[in-house]
Formats: sequence, C-alpha cells, structure tokens
Amino acid sequence: MDENTTIPSDGVPDLQPIVQRKLGRCLLRLQQYERQLKVIVAHGELSGPADRLPIIREQKIACAQKKTMGMLVGGLTESFLTLPSPNEEESQTKTDAGDQIWFSYRHQLEMPAEHYEATKVALKELVDLRNELVHHFLERFDLWSESGCQAADGFLEESYETINKHCLTLQRWVKSMDEARAEMASFIQSQAFSDVLIDGIRVDGSVNWPGSGICRCLREAETKLAEGSWTRLEAAIRWIGSVYPEQTPKRYGCSSWRHALHESRQFEIRKSQADNERTAVWYRSKVS
Repeated sequence: MDENTTIPSDGVPDLQPIVQRKLGRCLLRLQQYERQLKVIVAHGELSGPADRLPIIREQKIACAQKKTMGMLVGGLTESFLTLPSPNEEESQTKTDAGDQIWFSYRHQLEMPAEHYEATKVALKELVDLRNELVHHFLERFDLWSESGCQAADGFLEESYETINKHCLTLQRWVKSMDEARAEMASFIQSQAFSDVLIDGIRVDGSVNWPGSGICRCLREAETKLAEGSWTRLEAAIRWIGSVYPEQTPKRYGCSSWRHALHESRQFEIRKSQADNERTAVWYRSKVS
C-alpha cells in the first residue's frame, strides 16, 4: 500500500489483507506463465548459418525478454500453434547460402481449426485479464469497503483458476517441446546427422550430390593433381584413399568411382589410351 494513500476514517476491512494476498498470488502465477511463454517464443524456432547459431539464439532470447505478454501470445499463436497443413509435405523456404552450412528447425503444435480459434480467444481473454489485474484492479474494486473486498475476493478466486489452467496447459506444451529438443539433440550427435550434414547422405539413402563429401574430395583432388584442366581418376582415388579413407563410392550407394562420377552429374569425364597402356579415365568439374 502506498504510504501516501489516504485511509478512510472507518478503518481497513478485515477482508483487505486476504484480497491483497490473492491478488499477489494471481500476479505471481501470471509471471510464471510469462516466463514459460518466453521459453517457447525464444526457443521454438531457430534458423541461420551453423557458425552463427549461438549468437542468433542469444539474440532471440534477449528479444523475448523485452516483449509484453500480449506480444508473446501473438508470437505463440502465429508460429507455435498451427492449423493442419493441407499438403502432406510442408513447403520449405529455400535460401541460397552458397557454401555455408545452413541449419533450421521449428517446433509447432498442430490443432484442429475449431480448437485453434477457441485457443486464440482464450489467450486473448487471458491477456485482458492480466491487464485488468495489473492496471485496473483498484479502479474496479473499492478495497476500503466490505462489499468491495467481497466482490474482489470472488473475482480473484475465479481469476486464479483461469490463470492456473493456462499455466498447466503451457507447462504441457513446454514439456513436449523440451522432449522434442532432446530427441533432436540426440539426432544431431548421431552418425545419421553427420551423414546428412557433412556428406549429404539423407536418411532415406538418397544423396545431395553437389554438397556431398565424395564430390568435395574429388574437387580437392583436382586442385592438387590436375594436369591442365583434367585430373586422372586413378591418381585421385589413391590420394583420397590416403587422406579421406572413409570416403568410398559404396558409402554413397555406388559400385565404383566411375559410377559415383556418373551419378553425381557434377563432372565431365573422358577416356584416353596410349600405346600398350590401359584406358585411363579423366574428369573435371563442370562449369556452372
């Protein structure tokens, strides 16, 4: 209570301290809710060059800390909560990142349209309730009268039930997101993720040839072994075997290095044969 507040001569109603405690309880629960909202908004999605992800993550956390509850709820309904996609495969925004390794993930909670709209309405009502408690509570209730304290007491009981219900729901959402993040972290540490990120070998076995490890090795061999503009495949195979022994055609579903060259479609190939020598295979990178 502000020490400059004028206290009516008839004293403080017995219910006023109870109302104060219940108001404090509601505000504390709202702060818990806002903290959980910031977790979802800050960590629900992340995208950018792999080497800048820690910086981008810290920027998102700092940005979330500055947002009002209304802004946080807006972020929740616009990015985390989502309607069922009409297509089986969600369209992805493609970014030309050049030679950079680009990483992106997003956590979303899909719900039927009716449930989604009802949730948006309920969340807006929660924001309105928060503003009522923080900014207009003393305007609405006369805490210097017994009847005003009784009305405030009933309102705060209902308010706490509403706030607590939202908190419990949000806790479930945060728990689900944490479990998904843990699974993703486990995948990132797996060989399958290394195959995708480093060597371009997707989970289904298909290969992203332009960014594949075997093509990178063949290009690097070109820079060291090229004779003119062509590189002898046999020499490249020996060099790759000594420097990158894990890079083999079999790893990419190919039966031989020539097979890998053909499958990748990243190189031009030619053959040559000198007197009394076996046929030599040469390759060079295609010019875009």
